[in-house]
Amino acid sequence: MSVYLHVTLEVHAAGLARFLEAMETTAVPFLEGQGWRLAGAFIQRTGRLGNVIDLWELDDFQHYDRGIQALMADPRFPAFKDVLAQTVISETIVFADRASYMR
Repeated sequence: MSVYLHVTLEVHAAGLARFLEAMETTAVPFLEGQGWRLAGAFIQRTGRLGNVIDLWELDDFQHYDRGIQALMADPRFPAFKDVLAQTVISETIVFADRASYMR
């Protein structure tokens, strides 16, 4: 049974474009290669502007750890981590199960 990973990232407004590019070119393709499924990616229009919300579908809780460990071992990770350090203010990670009414 799948588990969902809901990630909310508070991103500096000035760094949003750089963050989005790093996600599109590095993190998303890599994690999808590890079997993670990006179910949704959103940028808030109201509330705190520039917040980014990603929703990933994973096989199980261990799938998260395997994906993160593989990403950290990838030679592109130091440059990606540098972008995160310069653009992300905070990150909140929540694991969730599918609700009975989800289609």
